[in-house]
Amino acid sequence: MSAPIISTWFYAEREGEESIYPQVGGRSSSTWFQAVYWRCVVDFFAASVRVNSDAVHRLYTNEPTIPDIDGFDTAGFLERHGVEHIVLPYASKPPAGYFGAWANQFYVLDVATHLADTLPEADAVGILLDSDCVFTRPVGPLVEAARTHGALTFDARIGPDEEQNGLTPRQMGRIYADLGGFSGDGADPIPAYVGGEIVAGTRDALRAVTDEAASLWPEMLRRHEAGLPKFNEEAHLLSFVYHRLGYSVGTADPFIDRIYTWFTGANVRPGHERMMIWHLPNEKRLGLRRLFRAVRDEASWFWILPADAWRDRLGRTLGVPSRTPTKWLLDLGRAVRDKVERPA
Repeated sequence: MSAPIISTWFYAEREGEESIYPQVGGRSSSTWFQAVYWRCVVDFFAASVRVNSDAVHRLYTNEPTIPDIDGFDTAGFLERHGVEHIVLPYASKPPAGYFGAWANQFYVLDVATHLADTLPEADAVGILLDSDCVFTRPVGPLVEAARTHGALTFDARIGPDEEQNGLTPRQMGRIYADLGGFSGDGADPIPAYVGGEIVAGTRDALRAVTDEAASLWPEMLRRHEAGLPKFNEEAHLLSFVYHRLGYSVGTADPFIDRIYTWFTGANVRPGHERMMIWHLPNEKRLGLRRLFRAVRDEASWFWILPADAWRDRLGRTLGVPSRTPTKWLLDLGRAVRDKVERPA
């Protein structure tokens, strides 16, 4: 069987096409903003290479030239570690005014389509993750689960009336009913919100998912033009696709969690440190920035510590399973500096 393809993505917005990304803030076309994500990309592949050396690694982006970050040869690092650089246009880009935030998210549909189309055989597994994810353990059990279930889904555990990017699950259900995905008005049962930070499955499952998503996209554009409720981001749409295709919800949950580590609203807890993949939305500007400094130094702890000590140090750097007093002070200082440095 072929090696899994582990991938992440970054769509760099140009001046005039900016959107709002609350976790980072600032102007999304700025060098400052985009450097936050490039550091995450480097960290993502560095951690995966450490624990998944036999996997194929792939970066999807619209950028033909990967910029140096903080004086570091980012492109050279990725090349040395065998990361394929795939330049992909944004075919599923929503029109201006479609939704006020996260305009880059539908790029996931284009990336997942390319990933599915390039998997070499029916049971080959592709894994697409957000760049603020960090591998801590080998991917083998996830790959086997994908071969068992076809496509894996992460239950983000959003409450029925909890808004996520402009829609609650209850409101999603009403759109499902309009699309023929539920009987009645869609209010009961209320659908699960499946997180978009992971898209993973076998070739055939991913092709089914991306084909279904592509067939729905024109209807989302029509609903936007008509002023009707629609799926505002890729996770809304993929939640419906998984439902329509009959994939169980939560099959990725043993391997990944959305771990919030901010000063308020944190859900990080003991046990998270044992998960294969940490998704760390609050660490983009904080721990992942400090991790980048370690990754770029080939003599640092990141590259030389044995596995158990490495995971422990990784956890202390990223606040898993808890923020240490030192990290609390470092995070506070970085948050203050970002308020000064962040471009409007």
